[in-house]
Amino acid sequence: MADPKPARLSTRDKLRLLVRIWRCFLVVKLRSSREPLPRFVEKLGQPPETGTERLAPKRLSSAVAIALNIGPFRSTCLINALVLYRLLREQGDPAELVIGLPDRATDHRGHAWVELDAVDLGPFRGQHNHVELGSFR
Repeated sequence: MADPKPARLSTRDKLRLLVRIWRCFLVVKLRSSREPLPRFVEKLGQPPETGTERLAPKRLSSAVAIALNIGPFRSTCLINALVLYRLLREQGDPAELVIGLPDRATDHRGHAWVELDAVDLGPFRGQHNHVELGSFR
């Protein structure tokens, strides 16, 4: 039997989630270039317990994709994936950050996404046609 459709978030809950996503985005954006990616991801993966309300991982992924792509502003897949990774880890999900290249890469452009139990959560689905180069837990 399928899980029932999750309850709609109230306007207040949506605003709290939006602030949470943007706050995490600012931390990631400001700190990600200051140290090697593996060390930074390790720190992101060990967040303090915040007592935040748990959201279904796919729902959280959709919220991150929407919140970080408003108007003309577009964040990179790596920044989006780092934000989603952190938020999932905050709520206790054993998320994994994955970085890969297209199967037949002709340049250096890669893609980053988050997996949970080997399921691609995005935030922009991209595992298809990408070969994993590395992953961080």
